[in-house]
Amino acid sequence: GRLATNSKNLDSLLLITTQNFNNINHYLQTQSRANLSVLLLVGGWLEAMHITCNVAASNPENKVLQEKIGEQKVILENIKLLLSFYKDTDENMASLLTDMEELKKVYDKVNITYTYKESTFEIVDGVMVIKDNSSSTIEITHDDINNIKSIASSIRSKVIS
Repeated sequence: GRLATNSKNLDSLLLITTQNFNNINHYLQTQSRANLSVLLLVGGWLEAMHITCNVAASNPENKVLQEKIGEQKVILENIKLLLSFYKDTDENMASLLTDMEELKKVYDKVNITYTYKESTFEIVDGVMVIKDNSSSTIEITHDDINNIKSIASSIRSKVIS
């Protein structure tokens, strides 16, 4: 829809940071039906991936979106870990894990290089503010994005059906 073309909206709409992921996961796990929660979480993530990849594919000059998709490599690891807890007792989880392994193969081509730089601090309005100077570089090609897009979408359609 119209919402998805505005990348500011996309950011808020979408892709989960590791921290959010952990918060959501923690919340869901404390609810009674943990495995159902995991499926909901994964479903939401796939939906977000689906939208983001489609927008990224039609806006090939949008580097920010491409990097967002690249960053999901980290979330994918978390998801695989979650699913592996349940794979022996829940066949949905087991087949979803197999699908995620396929997605991981594509993500293996995406390189994330983390560069640590010492944090610095400055005083802003009498308050000490710590600045994180580390950065990460994400190498992802249009081919990678198209491959991620097609696998994520096919997993999504299985989960929805």
